[in-house]
Amino acid sequence: MSECICSSCKHLKSIIDEGDHDQNEISETCAFGFPSEDCITCEEDGCDLACEQYEKVQEDGNFIMSKCSKCGQEIKHMSSNSDEGETFCVTCYLNK
Repeated sequence: MSECICSSCKHLKSIIDEGDHDQNEISETCAFGFPSEDCITCEEDGCDLACEQYEKVQEDGNFIMSKCSKCGQEIKHMSSNSDEGETFCVTCYLNK
């Protein structure tokens, strides 16, 4: 039994149930639909299914590390070819 194809697919998204106020109910959905009806309730570690829409999630492809311009916290973000100015962590950005 190989790794479940959906577990490493870029099109698999986690959805939090809007009616669940504790946000404990998280379901998985696919932008193109699952390759099998069994995938909707699957809790196995692997299977032998194939999917025509499968697109592998990139592992730390174009990410770089930099520091927040205000507090110095290290931030992992997408690299860019252009100089976009200062970089802020979320907290400093919201408080500026």
